Amino acid sequence: MNQTVGPLLIDKDMMLSKQWRPVPRPMYGWAITIEKILKVIDLPSLDGSVINIFSDYSGQHKGSKYETITALYFDLEASSAWEIKRCQIRDRWLPNGRRMSFKSLNDRHRQRDLIPFLEAANDIVGLLVTLVISKSIHDLCVGDADFNKAKSSLALHQEWALVNLEQTLRVAHLIGLLIGGLSRPGQNIYWISDEDQLFANMKRTQDLSTILGKITGLYVQHQLGELGLCTTSIDPGDRFEEEAAAIADLTAGGISEVVNTIATQAGGKVPVRLAFPFERSFSHKTEAISSWVWQSHGKLSKTVILFEKQSTGYSVSKWDMQV
Repeated sequence: MNQTVGPLLIDKDMMLSKQWRPVPRPMYGWAITIEKILKVIDLPSLDGSVINIFSDYSGQHKGSKYETITALYFDLEASSAWEIKRCQIRDRWLPNGRRMSFKSLNDRHRQRDLIPFLEAANDIVGLLVTLVISKSIHDLCVGDADFNKAKSSLALHQEWALVNLEQTLRVAHLIGLLIGGLSRPGQNIYWISDEDQLFANMKRTQDLSTILGKITGLYVQHQLGELGLCTTSIDPGDRFEEEAAAIADLTAGGISEVVNTIATQAGGKVPVRLAFPFERSFSHKTEAISSWVWQSHGKLSKTVILFEKQSTGYSVSKWDMQV
């Protein structure tokens, strides 16, 4: 498929979103840049009493040059149209408890169900954000020099490896930034993730709760209702949590394949501030997912943000692909 790939730069005269609230005290320059990007995209009103955040990650395997972090932030009450469609799709196309995930899409039944599943997700009232981070960038949050200081200031219960704390802080800062910019006073906010290394055990979950609390304390200016952490294991059997999490899973996996394929053709990394033709094809599942992400329509806003290593430091930019 002939495509043009390149980052979309932010024009100073672009209209600012009325839905985004300025976030105080971002700890890192890259968080400031993400906020600038999110300020100028079309965001829906997210004023309901309950906000759900689902996250997923890809690219941790050794052969990947990039990691992807995806967060789906949405207004539960305003997304009733999606819930109706989700139940209809499950009854018609996903019987017998079948789950949607990027890795499982080699199954022909799930391949058939993928496009209706994604199209239904356009009725979610929310924001889908994916960070694509070059693995050659090692210390967005914490480095060797300040690792012990960071562990002490966070008062962590479990022993952490540097790489694991770094990845956890990246995710938590993204979640905290979204809560700071999009939440409203009194809202109950629940961050729900698949059962992965972030929620590996009780002590790890306690540490994650501590980290999120400290970060939201920096980014949120108003009083929230309840701020909760849980995994998709809370699903009571209707598959709601699993299928909301699947949207983040599919996005993270699909974009991971896109960026690694493009980087391979482009000499090892994605060119920044340069659009170029891309003529290699992706797998069928990734074609469908990338088209859905970058041909945005419906109530769900979507954006992809690229962190790319440069000769001095790294760049952060909104990444757009014409499909």
